[in-house]
Parts: sequence; C-alpha cells; structure tokens
Amino acid sequence: MKVEIKTLADEIRKSIRPPEIVPTNKDPVTGGKTAGTSHKAGNKEPDIIALIRDFDCSGNTHMLHPRLNNRTVQLLNRLKLASGLDMNRVIAFALQRLFEQHPEIKKFIKTSLENFEL
Repeated sequence: MKVEIKTLADEIRKSIRPPEIVPTNKDPVTGGKTAGTSHKAGNKEPDIIALIRDFDCSGNTHMLHPRLNNRTVQLLNRLKLASGLDMNRVIAFALQRLFEQHPEIKKFIKTSLENFEL
C-alpha cells in the first residue's frame, strides 16, 4: 500500500489551484448564461457582442502584435472580464468589419499597387 505524505503547503496549493483549463478556439463563456444576457439581471448585451462571439477566427494562422495605448488595453481587458471575449478575437473582428464597411480601402490598396514602380 502506497502512502502519500503531503505537507500543509501542498494541500493549500492544491485547494487554491484553479481547475485545469483545456485551451480551445472558442471563448470561455461562463455558467449557464444564455446569449444576449449579461451577469447583471436586466442588463442586455449589445448585439455586437454576439456577432464577435460568432466570429470564426479558428482558421487564422498569422499573428500580429498591434501596439495599443493603455486605455484601449484596459478597455479590452474589461471587455474580456465582462463578456469572456478574447482580445485577439475582438481585434480580428474589428479589422474584418473595417474592410467590409470601407471597401475604398481595398480599392486604394489595389490602385496603389498597380501604380507602384520598382
């Protein structure tokens, strides 16, 4: 019979250790919360939160390292706490939405590259 001796420190570490999290490409939506509701009763999440949650960025393989100011990072961190949305998903969604809503950016890029001479 194998007897495992544990110190008090080992027992405390085990009791305060967060549960093991298996990484996935989905946002960690907590509890039995339904889409369109927030933690506070009577507070309805904006529709944009559901759109960001439904945004599929699982096939994205390129990594960017955007430089953001402190206020933006704090806001994104608070958004993650409030809704469980990952910062990378929000940024990818915002950039895709920017290009969809402003096709003149794509047109500008295309015409600039056509006129580019080496």
